[in-house]
Amino acid sequence: MIDVCFVKTGRAFLPEIYAYRAYLHKKGITTCIADDLKQAKQIHCKVYYRFGGFLTQRVANDSLEVHEYHTISTGRFVSLKNIVKSFFSAKPDYLSFLNSYVESTYFFSSGIPTFYRDMGAESSLLDIRKLSDKKDYDICYFGSISNREGVSDAILYLASKGYQLVVGGNASEKDQELFAKHDVHYLGVCSREVVYDCLSRSRFGLNIVPDEYPLNRQTATKVIEYLVAGIPVISNNYQWIREHSMSTGYDFLDLDSAIELNNVELGRFILNEAQAKRFTWDSILDECGFYKIIKELIERYESTSSCHCSNHD
Repeated sequence: MIDVCFVKTGRAFLPEIYAYRAYLHKKGITTCIADDLKQAKQIHCKVYYRFGGFLTQRVANDSLEVHEYHTISTGRFVSLKNIVKSFFSAKPDYLSFLNSYVESTYFFSSGIPTFYRDMGAESSLLDIRKLSDKKDYDICYFGSISNREGVSDAILYLASKGYQLVVGGNASEKDQELFAKHDVHYLGVCSREVVYDCLSRSRFGLNIVPDEYPLNRQTATKVIEYLVAGIPVISNNYQWIREHSMSTGYDFLDLDSAIELNNVELGRFILNEAQAKRFTWDSILDECGFYKIIKELIERYESTSSCHCSNHD
C-alpha cells in the first residue's frame, strides 16, 4: 500500500510535488502522483496530499488528507473566493500554507493543525555556481509571457539595449514576431532540464511581477532559483522583492531604473553558497518539519486501521 498520493489540481505545474517525492523517497516513504480526483480514487493509500482549489469532497473516508493552499485567489472577488474555499471545502487532517500572510486570507477552523512551507529550488542549481564565468546569454527568463502584464515589454526593452536574452514560455504570435525582430532567442515552452541549462549559461535572471494584490505578496519562485544558482536578479520594484531582498541580504537590479549590466559589482547581488542552501527544497522541508508531519499522519492511519481490524476480529 502506498504511503502518500499527491493529487494534482487543474493545470497548475506544481514543481513542489517532485521535490516532495524526492525528499520523502530518501526517508523511505513511498509516494505516487494522481492527475486528478478521479484517478486518486483508484489509488489506495494512507495519506492524500492535495492542492487547493475548491476541494469539496475527500478522496476516501478511511484515509487522511493534507490540503495545501500555496497562493491567494486571484481575479475578482478574492475575499469571497477564499471564504467559499474555507467554509465549503472538505475538512482536511492538516493544512499547509505558503506563509502566515496567505493563511490570514482564509478562514479555516482554528482546530485544524497547520504548517507553513515556502517555495524552494532544486539543490542541483548550486552546481551552476561552479561553472565558468563565460556565458552565452546576458539575461534569461522562463515563465508567463503574453498573459502577464509587462513581461514582453521588459524583454523587448532589455533587448533594445543590446543585451542577449534567452526566453521560454507561452508567447503570442505577435510577441514571437517581435522577439525575432529584436534577436531574442525564444525557445517556447521548455522542460526543467532546458530551463536549468539556460540558467547555467546566463549572467542574469529576469523577474517580472505586477505590483498588484495578491501577486505582489507571494514568493517569486524564479527569484529563489536565481539566488540558489548564484545569478543576480533583474526585477521590477514591488512589495515582495523589496521585503525579501532586505530581509535576506541581497540587492536586485531595479528594472524601473537605468540598468548597465557591464558595470555591476556582483558581490551585492549574489548570496554565498551557505546562504543560498537555505532556499533549497531539502532545507525548506527540513525547516517546516515536513517529514515529521507526514510520518505522524502515516502512523495515525496505521494505528486507526489496526484498531478497526482488531474490532472486526
